[in-house]
Amino acid sequence: MQFRTTFQIQSSDFKLNHQHKILTIGSCFSDEIGKRLTDLKFDGLINPFGVIFNSHSIQNLIERSIQKKYFTTADVHQNGEEFFCFDVHSSFNALTKEAVLEELNSTINQVHDYILSCDVVMITLGTSWIYEWKTSNQVVANCHKVEAKQFEKRLLTTEDNLKSLELIVSDLKKINPTIRIITTVSPVRHTKDGMIENNVSKARLLDALYQLSLQNNQVEYFPSYELVLDDLRDYRFFKEDLIHPSKQAVDYIWEKFSETYFEQSTQTIIQKINKVISAINHRPFNEESENHQQFLVKTIALMNELEKGNQLDFLAEKELLKSKIKHVN
Repeated sequence: MQFRTTFQIQSSDFKLNHQHKILTIGSCFSDEIGKRLTDLKFDGLINPFGVIFNSHSIQNLIERSIQKKYFTTADVHQNGEEFFCFDVHSSFNALTKEAVLEELNSTINQVHDYILSCDVVMITLGTSWIYEWKTSNQVVANCHKVEAKQFEKRLLTTEDNLKSLELIVSDLKKINPTIRIITTVSPVRHTKDGMIENNVSKARLLDALYQLSLQNNQVEYFPSYELVLDDLRDYRFFKEDLIHPSKQAVDYIWEKFSETYFEQSTQTIIQKINKVISAINHRPFNEESENHQQFLVKTIALMNELEKGNQLDFLAEKELLKSKIKHVN
């Protein structure tokens, strides 16, 4: 008997390996997948502007980065003691305008340079709901705790989302013609918008991304949303807030992502890297025991082996383990 509905994800013709450079941008789910990539020694620039939920704001930031449209003092506002920018996450907030601008424009330069040599951009969309600041009709990426009455809440249409996505693809391909784009919809449910409103919002994202992938063979859609909502389909796969997927759910999505985008050789390397990560996190009963000291030496040897021909860097990890080696017979 079957107690849930599973579905087959077609393996991608494009395969990721450790020689690829990967930029992730979008919702907090971009952080989840991006961190797993960088933990496994992939070259990744992960959500450089912080968590961004809507397609309009993502398009604005990619365009700014490509064209090096730097932020100015007019883009920085104050709420209480903090200065902030409506276009980015609150992680850029600071106590002076100058500090905010310095970090913003440094990130613009970083993203510009990364896109030029980037192999893959992963875009995760969270919602079609946007907030427009009434003072300037600007679509904001983050309201930064500014009082709600200063904003107009609006739902982007499928066409609005698609237009922003088409501009993203066009801009990326102009400066990096061979770039690949992987899109997905975050399985995090925006229940504060309302259940019906959240479903309409997600539906418009799904429709826009489906159309985008049909239009362009450099764009692929990965079904993170469907894996949680249609395959796992159970509250036990959510955290206690019943909104965010649990670690077990993210593990499942990562497993499917790996099957879709990694060759067997890459998966073999990942298995070895996971051994290194487990070894680093291991807390022995007696650090000076002969067995543990030999274990450290073998782990360093494994890192040396992985570094050869794979463009991986375990310098920091090796130095950490070497500092723990007291004696080896």
